[in-house]
Amino acid sequence: MDICFLLLVSFLSVFHFSSADQPLEEEVIVARNVELLGGWTLASPEREDVQEAAKEAVELFNSKSKAKKYFKLVNVTSASTQVTNKINYKIEATLGKTKCRKSEDTDIEACGMAKKQLACKIEVTLDVMTDEHEVQKMSCRRSA
Repeated sequence: MDICFLLLVSFLSVFHFSSADQPLEEEVIVARNVELLGGWTLASPEREDVQEAAKEAVELFNSKSKAKKYFKLVNVTSASTQVTNKINYKIEATLGKTKCRKSEDTDIEACGMAKKQLACKIEVTLDVMTDEHEVQKMSCRRSA
């Protein structure tokens, strides 16, 4: 019985070595930058949806602000998006004070700019089912 076992092990090792002479095919592994599902992703500040979310936040800012003059969006400096059941935006933007009074019914885009500017951090959510924006957070400070 020990001899049979020894012969079997010898035969298997010889068989293994004879089949091991075949060249192995190696697959090249290439690293890819894949977005994490549900994670935050950098977005271009010029993207239309980012600009729209920022403009919605400025409208809310103007309606809640105690300032006598309107502010308008000067530029979006950075943006990130997150896709869940809604689209979340984190936006950093510059708002500029206009020369138009809130008491006047005017087109804000046509208003001239004053010197005062604010640097703002904004969080906006877009409900894709209703196509409505909701400002979650907005904090502004005077920019230099």
